[in-house]
Amino acid sequence: DASRAWPLAIAVLVVSCPCALSLATPSALAAATDRLLSQGVLVMQPHVLETLHRATHIVFDKTGTLTEGKPGLSQLTMLDEMSEETALSIAAALEVGSAHPLSQGLMAAAKEQAATARSAERATHYPGQGLEGQVEGQSYRIGSSSFVAALAGEPSLLQEPRQVSCVYLGSEQGWHARFELTDRLKADALQTVRYFKSRGMSTVLLSGDAPVIVDQVASSLSMDAAQGGMLPQQKLDYVLGLQREGAVVVMVGDGINDAAVLRGADVSFAMGSGAALAQSHSDAVLLSAKLSLLTQAADAAASCMRVIRQNLAWATVYNLLAIPAAACGLLAPWM
Repeated sequence: DASRAWPLAIAVLVVSCPCALSLATPSALAAATDRLLSQGVLVMQPHVLETLHRATHIVFDKTGTLTEGKPGLSQLTMLDEMSEETALSIAAALEVGSAHPLSQGLMAAAKEQAATARSAERATHYPGQGLEGQVEGQSYRIGSSSFVAALAGEPSLLQEPRQVSCVYLGSEQGWHARFELTDRLKADALQTVRYFKSRGMSTVLLSGDAPVIVDQVASSLSMDAAQGGMLPQQKLDYVLGLQREGAVVVMVGDGINDAAVLRGADVSFAMGSGAALAQSHSDAVLLSAKLSLLTQAADAAASCMRVIRQNLAWATVYNLLAIPAAACGLLAPWM
């Protein structure tokens, strides 16, 4: 009946547009994302909450993520006739411009000791290894023992102390100094790891620091697995290996060395106090140094998924009842 067709068509359009089913998911995601931003978690990719909710593994970096990221110089051991003041000033010159926490610790120590200010030329950063540059015409390397050994030669005797992070300084003339730096765990690190373990997730620690230090940190936090001495590519390969086995991986990091693995993980979080490159390669940023923001994000993800399921159920019931009613003339457009 042409006289009834027009109002019936309008009633069907009004009752079904916008579609309740199409609004069920984005409305919940928008609300959860807005709530997380007010709590200090900046979500930059739309899949973060859904992927976080179904994750099976969470992988942490160590320095600046699980630890305070402000290591201080606890011991300076000279390996030749160079003075401590000279070693500190050369180290500070090489480390200028580096955002790595160990670099900041060395520069702070040089400032405290009032070491002579020097400048470095052609300083090059090797991710996960150290830096190389020229100071007063002499080439130096500062970083891991294996990295420095490529320039200074293999040491005859080099007993590396346990439970501290060691940075070495060397040149073509040999080994000059060992800087021992220590860092403290964040106050909420243990609580955060326990939270994800209680959700049935495997907790993993990957770090470029010495394996003995990494194992100690992992043991103190009761983590499921840990590997130290890892280069950026090795971190990425580890995560890709988990994914090939069917794992859904969350990565949490803060440094330039973490950029590749942050991009490769299923969902990733960068610390707000970390390197800009890490933040640009992550899916979300924790706007403060608090690890507990991760647990808030996980809670929000679980709540959001629950609300989405509720929305879909109500929207389905609504559509099944309201659209046929409108088509049969039981609902007028004004209703």
